[in-house]
Amino acid sequence: MISNWLYQQAMDIDTNNLIGYSLGAIVLYASYRYVYNVYFHPAAKFPGPRFASFSNLWYAYQWSTGKYPWAVAEALKKYGDVVRVALNELVFITPKAFTDIYDSHTAGLEHFPKTNFMDLGLGDSGLSWEKNPEKHREKAKKVAPAFSVKALRAKEPTMNKYTDAFVERMKDLGSRDEGIDLKTWTDWIAMDASADLAYSRELHHLQDMKSTSFLDEFPFKLLFVPPSIITSHGKVVEMNQKALDSRIERRGAVGHLDHFEQLLPAFAPEPTKEEKKNLEVTVGHLVVAGYEPIASQILCTIMFSLFEPDALKLLVGEIRSNLERYDDINAESLGSLKFLHASLMETLRMTVLQSSGQPRMSPGAEVDGNYIARGVEVQYGFLAFTRDARYFHDGKSYRPQRWLPRDHPNWDPKFKNDATEHFHPFSLGPRSCVGMPLAWRQTRLFVAKVLWSFDIEMLSNQNVTMENGFRMYGMWKKPNFWVRFHPVSREA
Repeated sequence: MISNWLYQQAMDIDTNNLIGYSLGAIVLYASYRYVYNVYFHPAAKFPGPRFASFSNLWYAYQWSTGKYPWAVAEALKKYGDVVRVALNELVFITPKAFTDIYDSHTAGLEHFPKTNFMDLGLGDSGLSWEKNPEKHREKAKKVAPAFSVKALRAKEPTMNKYTDAFVERMKDLGSRDEGIDLKTWTDWIAMDASADLAYSRELHHLQDMKSTSFLDEFPFKLLFVPPSIITSHGKVVEMNQKALDSRIERRGAVGHLDHFEQLLPAFAPEPTKEEKKNLEVTVGHLVVAGYEPIASQILCTIMFSLFEPDALKLLVGEIRSNLERYDDINAESLGSLKFLHASLMETLRMTVLQSSGQPRMSPGAEVDGNYIARGVEVQYGFLAFTRDARYFHDGKSYRPQRWLPRDHPNWDPKFKNDATEHFHPFSLGPRSCVGMPLAWRQTRLFVAKVLWSFDIEMLSNQNVTMENGFRMYGMWKKPNFWVRFHPVSREA
């Protein structure tokens, strides 16, 4: 009897009251979260966009548009040198903040470790994603021999193989009335060279003059993702796995030295399943790290130079006056070309590689005099720094002269106060890019050989700037850029 009565009472409870109680609880919790995030969160004392103080909407929206680096630059200009861009994330711009975040370390272990920003939950972090400082140090040591001076000299013929193939293609196709899309062709050469240098995989983009599934399915939004993970395309997964298996089987029998040789030497035992997964992820990192930055660098050095005829004239003049024959062009002969180096540095400044922010986790330490609580994420406004008038004169323009030594005849005193010593395109500290020497060697070879061989003509009506033509989604989404290649006549 009593149980029936209780059941009846329960059934008679007003459903509207239950809904009201639930909504009230939700509102109460949301109010609590709002008050805490806006007034009491460790990042609350720093200014920033209003939405960033109580949600991640501002951060997410700017990323979705591809304009995140520019939005950060505007926020830093408006709010000051430290800006809250998300609930638990701060952006800095001063040179001191950069060294505090990225270069502070003890015994090779960084004080500000990586965040979950690029963690896709794959189980194996390879090299680029590894958050644990000790594990990263060990993995970096294992890969480092691939980029020694001796190793790079042995790999230079592979770099030349693809640059020379590009030059030959342009002799045949580059002067056509319709021109060629330099963005597509630089993607092809960079991916061909990177895959071959990484694990002796030949993709034949330049040879076949079309993109493979490997490149077509490669989403620019996911930087450093191994091909077998980033796509559900069965053909790509199968092709990548077969290529890796083939490289393992060919240990000691490949035609040239590649990075894989340092990961799994010929004398090493057959890798376990776990070791094979690590190889797959690490090779994926090396392929992408050798593709996207190189493709952007060689495309944009030529593109920006064409928009600045005076800079192009100086660059071409230096290359052609110092190199009598095509065969004279090599890493050693290019090392002394100051304007070539300056042009590549200026391209790195304009298209700064770390424009995604490179977030790190504060251990509870000071960043440029500001104490940042443990667990708060911090990052740097790389693009903002390169455009800030305090650090670079005429920062939105392509001006290679700013990187010349002061005793160079083309050095311009307008740039005497530029903070060139604080620009580190390959970062600093334990996480600095191990592939920097290869990148310099490869980009110098390409730009020098191409500009020695051709006068490049930009097709009309192409007003491309970083602001209107580029978007950042972890990698740069670059515009198409149409040009003609006219072989230089060198009659005896």
